Amino acid sequence: MPVLSRNSRKLKRIALTAVLAASFMGCRLQPKPPVETCAPLCADQLQKISYPDVCENDIGNNNDDLLTGPPLTLSTFEQMPSWDLTLEEAVNMALTNNKILQRLGGVVVSSPQATATTYEQAIVETNPNASVEAALSAFDAQVATSLFFNHNERKFNNTFQQLFSASRQDTANFQTEISKQTVSGTRFAARNITDYTNNHLQPGVPSSFRFNSVYNTVNQFEVRHPLMRGNGAMVNRIAGPNAVSGQYNGVLIARIRSDQSLADFEAAVRDLVRDVELNYWELYFAYRDLDTKMAARESSRGIWENRQIRYEKGLGRPDEEAQARQQYYSFEFQVQNALSGTTTGQLGVLGSERNLRRLLGLSVNDGRMIRPASEPAVAPIMFDWNASQEQAMATRVELRRQKWSIRQRELELCAAKQLNQWRLDLVGLYGFRGFGDNLFGSRSRPEGSAVADLFTGKLDDWQLGLDMQGPVGNRQAFLAVRNAELRLSRERAVYREQQRQVLHDLAAAYAEVDRAMANIRTSYNSYIAAQEELGPKRLRVEEGKDQVFFLLDAQQRFSTSESAFYRSIVDYNRALLSFTYASGGLLARYNVTLDEGGWDPSLQSIANGKADRFRNNGWGVDDRDLNPISAGPFNQQMPGGATGVRTIEAPSDDPQNPDELDESNGSGDPIGQAN
Repeated sequence: MPVLSRNSRKLKRIALTAVLAASFMGCRLQPKPPVETCAPLCADQLQKISYPDVCENDIGNNNDDLLTGPPLTLSTFEQMPSWDLTLEEAVNMALTNNKILQRLGGVVVSSPQATATTYEQAIVETNPNASVEAALSAFDAQVATSLFFNHNERKFNNTFQQLFSASRQDTANFQTEISKQTVSGTRFAARNITDYTNNHLQPGVPSSFRFNSVYNTVNQFEVRHPLMRGNGAMVNRIAGPNAVSGQYNGVLIARIRSDQSLADFEAAVRDLVRDVELNYWELYFAYRDLDTKMAARESSRGIWENRQIRYEKGLGRPDEEAQARQQYYSFEFQVQNALSGTTTGQLGVLGSERNLRRLLGLSVNDGRMIRPASEPAVAPIMFDWNASQEQAMATRVELRRQKWSIRQRELELCAAKQLNQWRLDLVGLYGFRGFGDNLFGSRSRPEGSAVADLFTGKLDDWQLGLDMQGPVGNRQAFLAVRNAELRLSRERAVYREQQRQVLHDLAAAYAEVDRAMANIRTSYNSYIAAQEELGPKRLRVEEGKDQVFFLLDAQQRFSTSESAFYRSIVDYNRALLSFTYASGGLLARYNVTLDEGGWDPSLQSIANGKADRFRNNGWGVDDRDLNPISAGPFNQQMPGGATGVRTIEAPSDDPQNPDELDESNGSGDPIGQAN
């Protein structure tokens, strides 16, 4: 029989191999389909672009609130009513409307993940892996429980075992534990272990077991305290409990990351305010430049009409009429570019207005045309260089963020040195047991209830000892210490270089303010000279004493000098903005502070309950009488209220007389206004 069975297995394997070979050969012998029919039937579906199925109500897929009328153009510009908007209103509108901290250039479309939003800090605070709450969760009490049932049936190739042992057995095991990790590194645990065993004995077979089924239950209390690695509140706050060298995710590190995220958010808000003001003044210049070009065009139109009338009467020359006509169309071309902009970089009124609308969070067209209502500063301003340096060192958000990086590396170095040790734990355990053939019932007889026996205290366990472990040589921990030292040195070097660069930027902005003020004086004098030249030239041409070429040339130079004068004013205000930005006082200038949102009522009640412990600090001083530290998470004003600005206001309207200047301290807005 064994031989026949082996032969039958061989026949089955041969038959199966033949079937598989025939199937593969059949597939190969099938004729190939034509080339044009090789595509699968679902090719048209595979090549289609699929769109994600998202909730349209949540993402605002209904674009009715975004869709507007056609944008402003050359032909529709004059039909729109103007909207006078001050600079302060523009900044307030930008901060109110924008959840996306806008940057020009379409960054939010091309790189949405790199775009700063008002949600960034909330996302950081709710990160389940790297936030402060996530780090605190490592110290939460942990509960673990399990319940397993097992059934075993077996036979033994042994007459003695089969006679005196069970062939069937039911078991169960129940474990539950609650543990708590403290900030000092100590771990407390309380657990219960209950096991159940039921041996199904054969009837009539003698047995050595007292009970067919039995329960064993034990309550244990364990304390484990580290004596070397992981000992102390500092290392556990930095690296977290049971930390690994080089990986630091404690509460203090998470708090620093949160502060760095706040600094990034503040920098994004500051950059938005700067961009709003820059584009506001660009729009101001675009309007002034347009007015200048339109005035020059109308003036050249008068000259052209005069030359045309003289030519028709036979009093003028045709080249003079053609030259005047060319001048008119040249100014018309400049007016068109000053209004709508060019592809070479000139934005014009419409382009500057669109950019400002984008930064303010407004729609493309709301039936109004934004017109700047704030006048730029033309008064000379002198800054206190020493105070400005101190302000920049104290308030620049980039420096404050780098300081947090240095502090993070210092804490990591401290943790790395502490973790450069072996693990040596002092372990203590105490437990008491219960035994019985029932878990709860049959308390009237001895060992009838395991729970009742548990609390008699007859059976107890205890353990006390040391547990030590660690790698020989501790190479990884030594590397972590050296790596932390190098990271700290790097951050300190970066901070030093940042300070130097900040002062260089401040010096450049300081010099730019002086240059821009000098350009205002120079361009104004040039503008006055061109204006004084234009009148006599016009009179001489009208009297026939001079050629029209000289009048047209003077008119062109007058238009250029007037536009340059307004450009110098805008450049001066941009220079003031750059200096305020470089000194770190831009947000304070607009009274912009960062603050937390409203607290949950339950958290507010907890804070009120714990506030009493801070009211009397033991030295007889009531903390409620102390001045607030800041207006928010960070006060950008320097200690003592110093701003580092001295404003010099011109007493007269004549910028050509710079000697008649009166010095006064500018304690408010660093941009002075002309009298």
